[in-house]
Amino acid sequence: MKRGYVILSGLAFAALLLAACGGAATTAAPAPTSPPEPTAVPPTAVPPTVAPPEEECAHKIGFVTDVGRIDDQSFNESGYNGVKLGAERLGLSEECYGFIETTDSADYIPNIEAFINEGFDIIVTSGFAMGAATREAGRANPDVFFIGTDQGQVNEAFEYDPIANVAGLIFHEDVSGFLAGALAGLMTETNVVGGVYGCPSIPPVVRFEMGYWNGAHYTNPDVEVINVYHPGSLDQCFVDSAFGAETAGTLIAEGADVIFGAGGITGNGALIAACNEGKYVIGVDTDQYLSLPEVQACILSSATKDLVNGVADLIVAADEGTFTGGNVFGGAVLAPFHDLESAIPQEVKDQLTEIAAKVSSGEINACAPFEGAQFPDGAFCTPVTP
Repeated sequence: MKRGYVILSGLAFAALLLAACGGAATTAAPAPTSPPEPTAVPPTAVPPTVAPPEEECAHKIGFVTDVGRIDDQSFNESGYNGVKLGAERLGLSEECYGFIETTDSADYIPNIEAFINEGFDIIVTSGFAMGAATREAGRANPDVFFIGTDQGQVNEAFEYDPIANVAGLIFHEDVSGFLAGALAGLMTETNVVGGVYGCPSIPPVVRFEMGYWNGAHYTNPDVEVINVYHPGSLDQCFVDSAFGAETAGTLIAEGADVIFGAGGITGNGALIAACNEGKYVIGVDTDQYLSLPEVQACILSSATKDLVNGVADLIVAADEGTFTGGNVFGGAVLAPFHDLESAIPQEVKDQLTEIAAKVSSGEINACAPFEGAQFPDGAFCTPVTP
């Protein structure tokens, strides 16, 4: 487990805060005076002054990553950027928020409890796999606000079961995945496109795959879509850049000329390797043109989830008293085309605009099951329209 400096320096910070609040006295030197007349009374000593207490945090915000680094240039980093933005919007200093990096899934609950024990009142947990631990902590600590990214608020029977102080920030990954697939289907020259993913047991990841497959076939019925999941455990499947790079190489050898990476550091490895081979790539979660500069020359777009603003909005809601537990949907759209703006024909851009409107209206089911899908029942997709 790796912790942000707020946690690591908690005792030192507490000691400094106690010293400040205890008001260590200091004696100010007397102001210079002109020489007194012989009959003058000696000057009175200036009374000691008390240092003002250090300003306390109105809120303390903790962020717990899923397995992987805080600077993964993808999901964890976007969530923590949301914490930073929320703190900024509330006028909180850097001393009022921090993070813990989870390296083993067995540490989900201990890491959450570390923040609770240090008085943090808003805790953000990153990723679907932390859902059960977040809900458990929420029930046990009703005075703490919890924000779980990619965590649908369901019970063990997968029934919607909101908790007043726990918000699940979720997304229509199938929607942005569909648009990514539609773009890939329109831009491929070989009629073969590929995708590299994290764990097959994570519904948000599977929703990306389902959207990507459906979108590519919508715009190009003859396209072959080759999707590959990491075969390892939860502790490995999102942090294996070598697997991502090797898999991208295999897909390219099979003819793929557009690679979609949806698996944290694993996906990033695929994007970088494909870009090094001169192939088009499509990022995920955040605008990876900005977060993964290694692929700027060949990234068409990214299937984004607006984690940053979604997390920040919920932090502000906790401060303003408008926080509501249960599922909260964030935005899911394609990122800008950036350097490849001129490489994408106008008719492709126009078609993508039309497709986005049809998906948003429910005319197109971005999460329609297909043969070979990981979750034939629809990967727990939620309709985009009521």
